[in-house]
Amino acid sequence: MRFNIYLLGIIVLLFGCKSENRNHEKEEIVEKQIQVDLNPNIHTSHIIEMFVWPGEYPTRPMCVAAQMYFEPFKNHPAIKLSDSLLQNEIFYFDELTEILLYLDDFPSTDFKYSLDNSPYSNRKGIINEWIKKLSEFYIDANVESFLNENKAFYNGARQEVLNNLPPEDFVNQMEEYYREKKIRYTIIPAPEMPTGGAYGYRGIGPYVHTPDGMLIYQVISASLPVEKDSISNKYEYFGFDNEKFILRNSYHEFGHAFVNTILDRNENKILLNRYENLFTPELQNVMEAQNYDNWFDCIAEHLVRLGEIRLAERSGNEKWAKELRKYHTKELNFIFLPQFEAKIKEYEQNASFKSFEKFLPILLKELDYFDSEKIKNLIHKSIS
Repeated sequence: MRFNIYLLGIIVLLFGCKSENRNHEKEEIVEKQIQVDLNPNIHTSHIIEMFVWPGEYPTRPMCVAAQMYFEPFKNHPAIKLSDSLLQNEIFYFDELTEILLYLDDFPSTDFKYSLDNSPYSNRKGIINEWIKKLSEFYIDANVESFLNENKAFYNGARQEVLNNLPPEDFVNQMEEYYREKKIRYTIIPAPEMPTGGAYGYRGIGPYVHTPDGMLIYQVISASLPVEKDSISNKYEYFGFDNEKFILRNSYHEFGHAFVNTILDRNENKILLNRYENLFTPELQNVMEAQNYDNWFDCIAEHLVRLGEIRLAERSGNEKWAKELRKYHTKELNFIFLPQFEAKIKEYEQNASFKSFEKFLPILLKELDYFDSEKIKNLIHKSIS
């Protein structure tokens, strides 16, 4: 009997340990799921953007509604200051988006996370002035009322994103590939985000430095046209019911948090700048047409798109990887991609590289293969 009791005790103990381990595993999985949030700060900034760069967006109902609702406030100091910051390139819109994610929700002007360890630590004066003006706009123009009046649309957009999230192993794929961990992944659908240009949709990949690690985001516009149902005269769809777009954008925008943070370190900037002569007039023209007007952005976009292709292939979707390869290289002229892709396979097959950053100098050395004449010929060949 004593033996049986002893054996029973061991079984209970082992079962308890396994249960506890399973609970820990479950907690880890839950922690790494992609979250989908609406964010009043981000919605406010896009409303302001529409009055800085006016346009027409007939298939984006929230853009149309915001233009009508906020027309009386088009000369508000928040819009004038934002216009000045953007037109004079004191900040890019992506940077302003990122700064807003360090804050509590408007109308508060308090910071949830300090800017001290961010790229913006030396510009706090103008940032605080801008935030104060945006908070005043939020109150004066009653942004909260607009968001509440259109709550059903915003919730519908959020639900469409939730219905089309990347596979459950997406976060593991990203972190295993780049060999680096982030603490949270969040998608923010922005129905009022102006779209246009070559793509008809937009995405931004901001990230926030916190004492516990990095929070990474993608802010996305609608990718599908939206109209009211002809019978019910209501919106049945909200422009975000697009699984392929959300997956590709997740690889791309979340990828920036892994790539840009590495490239932005001083020693890597020095390494990258050795090749700045490759940003030839021909390459500048094709990059500027896509709003990438400097060498840093050119290479960052190359590396993020390299990640898209490799992650698609490694996930078993070779057809999609082939489509991305053709699209980025042939149609968008990311001409360094074939050379980078051939080399990156050494990193993928060698666990001794503890991070993507450790392999970066080897990868960038592939740029030695290029000169201005080769770049000119590659671009000419692609265009013709």
